[in-house]
Formats: sequence, C-alpha cells, structure tokens
Amino acid sequence: MKTLTRFTLPLLLCAAMASPALADHEEGGCEKIHARIIDAKVTEGCTSPNNFCAAGNVTGDLKGTTFFRLDGVATGPATAPGSFSTSGVLVFTTRRGTLTVRETGVSGLGAFFPALELVTDGTGEFAGATGHMWVLGARVGDHFDSKIIGELCRP
Repeated sequence: MKTLTRFTLPLLLCAAMASPALADHEEGGCEKIHARIIDAKVTEGCTSPNNFCAAGNVTGDLKGTTFFRLDGVATGPATAPGSFSTSGVLVFTTRRGTLTVRETGVSGLGAFFPALELVTDGTGEFAGATGHMWVLGARVGDHFDSKIIGELCRP
C-alpha cells in the first residue's frame, strides 16, 4: 500500500494542478481529439524550402487528408547527436472544414519523433478554433505513423 500511495499522491497533485486549466477550456466548447495520421514524403505540390512535404490520411476525430510542409530546421544540442528541431505547417482537410496547425518537433531520435501542434487557422466548423495537439510519430518503412491527442476549442 505504501508503494501505491507514493506514486498516487504525485499523480493526484499533477491532475489537480492541470484541472483548472482544462476546465476553463471545456466550458468554451472544447473537445478532446484522438486521431492517427499515416503519411509519406511527397514532391508534388511541395514548396518547402527544406524539400520536405508529407501527404496522407487522418482517421479518428479528424477524418480526412493531411498535407505537411516543413519550413524550418535547426541542429539539436551536442548532447543529442544527430537530432534536430523541425517546424512546419500541417493542414487537415475534412468534411467539416480545414484545420491548420503549426507543428514543432524533434527528429533524429532513431525512428521516433515527438511534436506539438498549435492551431493557427481554420475554415468551416474550424473557423476561429484554438487548441493544441501532441504527436508521437514513428517512421515505418517508407511512411510515417503518428498518434495525435489534444484539445480543440471552437468559439
């Protein structure tokens, strides 16, 4: 029982600190987002200054297609050789409208890449939306498989 208490108390404290922030968003018409993107590098329509774009499909709460355009890369710290930070624009196109996010992440960590997506624009049902999503992705052969979780708030 002591082991459970030792781990439970810190988790409860973290949850208590996070709940007021989440509660504020939920009152403003927010929804939790769970999605999955399967995409691959493309050259057609790619205007990236870094020569990297990816297109694919998204399932889950954001059903439709995606297009990512990398527009910034910086070398990672010396303590993480081969890593680099990335930033680009990802557009989700759904039946409900388009949702545009700024995705900033870390690559060069083997096959895996974490990222944060912040909503920057939207059309249709996503017009005026705000929110954020976390990405945990992996390179699998010739494509990328990413799980997305987050929160989308609409006015």
